[in-house]
Amino acid sequence: MITITPHAAARLALLIAEEPDADKLGIKLVPTTTGCGSYTYSIAITEAGRRDRVLEINGIRFLYQEEDAGQLFGTVIDCDAVTGRFSIEHPRSVQSDCPHIH
Repeated sequence: MITITPHAAARLALLIAEEPDADKLGIKLVPTTTGCGSYTYSIAITEAGRRDRVLEINGIRFLYQEEDAGQLFGTVIDCDAVTGRFSIEHPRSVQSDCPHIH
């Protein structure tokens, strides 16, 4: 469904381990609209909800809802080794002709 690179998985594991309830936590991609009908995503560290499915990817619990699986397919979560910033690449790119994107 999605890919979490080894570097991103290691960084996420460190962040999750800092939490007191780390054994219950996973990551979830939270969609945010760009205003042009496209989506970008943020990463949330959270507990699984009642409707969440859990998929372990590179040692990280990835949480998602069944109805979102198709939309997430092909997504790659990576982490820059120098800055520690995460990037979320999706095969469906943001519209380039959107007036809200500069």
